[in-house]
Amino acid sequence: MNKRSLFLFLIGASFISSGAFAAEKTYRCEVLSDAYIKSNGELDIIKDSPRVGQEFAVIKKTGEVIGDVMDSLGKPKVIASGSKTNSYKVIWTQKAAGQNGAFVDYLSIEGFAKDGKYPFGFFSGGLLLTGVCE
Repeated sequence: MNKRSLFLFLIGASFISSGAFAAEKTYRCEVLSDAYIKSNGELDIIKDSPRVGQEFAVIKKTGEVIGDVMDSLGKPKVIASGSKTNSYKVIWTQKAAGQNGAFVDYLSIEGFAKDGKYPFGFFSGGLLLTGVCE
């Protein structure tokens, strides 16, 4: 192999490996259902929700979410990095305006894959979003 071919091969290999490396560092997720808990405790699925079909990405190391569904959340804390037997878990906490109040949001991405898809649940107050990540 001449120097030029070797150089081009190394450049190409670096692009391929960086793409594979990036895929290992993020989850790419799609919302499949949107629901909320009614005052009587029952779950109400929102039909024709604008959130269904929306996509977002989660940076595995930091828990940062990129996408319109949850992008206003700040200061994520990864509490479990996930495995085949344990879910990936992120929480967001912020103080509420009232005394001793707090808001807590929670994202769980299951550690098992069916057809390369990992189910997730996102909980924010009475809101529940579910879907799959890759």
